[in-house]
Amino acid sequence: MENRKIKICFIIPVPPPYGGIANWTQLLCNYITNSCCDIEKTVINSAPKIRETEGRTMWNRVVNSGFTMVMKYKELNKIIRCDRPDVIHITTSGQLAIIRDIILLKTAKLKGIPTIYHIRFGRIKEIAENNTIEWKLILNAFKLASTVMVIDKTTYFAIKEYLPEVNVVCVPNPIDISRLPEPKASNSKTVMFLGWLIKTKGIEELLTAWEQIHKNFSEWSIRLVGPCKEEYLAYLKCTYSFEGVIYEGEKSHDEAMNLLNSSEIFILPSYTEGFPNSVLEAMALSKPIIATRIGAIPDILADKCGVLINSKDSTEIVEALKYLIENDKSRHLISKNANQKLHKEYTIDTIFKNYTREWIKLLER
Repeated sequence: MENRKIKICFIIPVPPPYGGIANWTQLLCNYITNSCCDIEKTVINSAPKIRETEGRTMWNRVVNSGFTMVMKYKELNKIIRCDRPDVIHITTSGQLAIIRDIILLKTAKLKGIPTIYHIRFGRIKEIAENNTIEWKLILNAFKLASTVMVIDKTTYFAIKEYLPEVNVVCVPNPIDISRLPEPKASNSKTVMFLGWLIKTKGIEELLTAWEQIHKNFSEWSIRLVGPCKEEYLAYLKCTYSFEGVIYEGEKSHDEAMNLLNSSEIFILPSYTEGFPNSVLEAMALSKPIIATRIGAIPDILADKCGVLINSKDSTEIVEALKYLIENDKSRHLISKNANQKLHKEYTIDTIFKNYTREWIKLLER
């Protein structure tokens, strides 16, 4: 390759609002700005203006998204016209956003610019098997993209099975451990949940399980960290016992990491995830992890790096929590394995080399 900067146009959600993909955006952009002299980036912000915990409605999803789609199309055309990128890198969380993605991918293809379509959710196998409208839409997007990038092996093999002609690569999410505090041992007898307090994060099953756990381990408490709509929080407090529950609300990243560092166990009982950054953060801080068998989580926690449970099952949450609370040695071994795996496979220095490799491949075709 000639000795010049690679121009990448990213179409990605920029925080706020904060969340899994937006946090990845911040990490990636900071790394390029501070560490990569050979990458020149432009960014088109694809983040919704209103997040789900703030009451995003179907009107917001359809009407506002339609207006936003037109604006992003115009913005991309302007970037291509004024400072043509070498590669366009689009992230997606699926659903209605795929319509926008198809328009942008078509635009890039017509202009002869290679694209990476970065799948940031773990439902591909499910929607392919059910042949949903979402699957039919994403088929069109896959065929327009130069490379489809996924974050977990289940999605990779599902695409290989259903669309063997698609060029697909699997690259896990990275973490910047330099932004985290030094891991510290804790004897706080605290379990921590970190994420949006919404039904699909498994919060109701978690509170159901915690009622039973607290009866047998009254010295333990659970800390809930993340934003929650007032109406939903009121419903939770009316429906479940909050004995031994500490609701912290939304915190800054630094505050959340300090709370996680002072906890003993991390739990994420979600129904759906892509590649949750909070799991990597718990690994970096040497915390034993309980999480559901969804998205990339089984890949991340393989090799005895965590306790896997099925989603929507409060009984399994009880059993997993009981196991870790009662077994100090298991907690130590799991957290040690997880921390070692994180340093070996998921640091930003390691993962960014994979991104760069894929961008260069597209330029060399």
